[in-house]
Amino acid sequence: MPRVEPLHAQCIFTVSRRGEFHQHLIYDYYDEEGYYAQLLYKPRQYKEEMLRLAAAMQEELNQETVRINGVLAYPKVLAVSMEHRGSKQLPYIIWIIKFKGPLKRGANIFENISDEEIAEYDYEVIWSFPTRTRILDVEVRGEHEILQGPTLMIWARKGTKVGGVERITFKF
Repeated sequence: MPRVEPLHAQCIFTVSRRGEFHQHLIYDYYDEEGYYAQLLYKPRQYKEEMLRLAAAMQEELNQETVRINGVLAYPKVLAVSMEHRGSKQLPYIIWIIKFKGPLKRGANIFENISDEEIAEYDYEVIWSFPTRTRILDVEVRGEHEILQGPTLMIWARKGTKVGGVERITFKF
């Protein structure tokens, strides 16, 4: 497989009051040889690569521990797709992921435990909660800011230590 380098990642979580967590994970790559662009004209190879990428992401998710109010949740890759940002050397891949957990009126805790590592590229995570949710506490590596909406922005720059225990406490 040709060398395809990750440049940037962005993750968008949308949380429902019913405890559904929808995650859109988007990775931007530099693909000097245009490997992914060639797949757009080879439907069978494209499908095989998307299945491979979905399985690889699912394996990564299976290595993490996700708890919602202490109850294990199991993120599942529902779909994966690849497109380009104006150049065959700039593909992006998006994974659609979903999981569910027991939410209640009052304080709720989302917790993700993963291996610690050094970020190889910049990334942002955006959390969008239902109207009238209050974000009470955020424990993450990197920087974060609670915005109106209620929306939480988390970002890490290349070279930042990330992972470990991440916890977000919010109240309906």
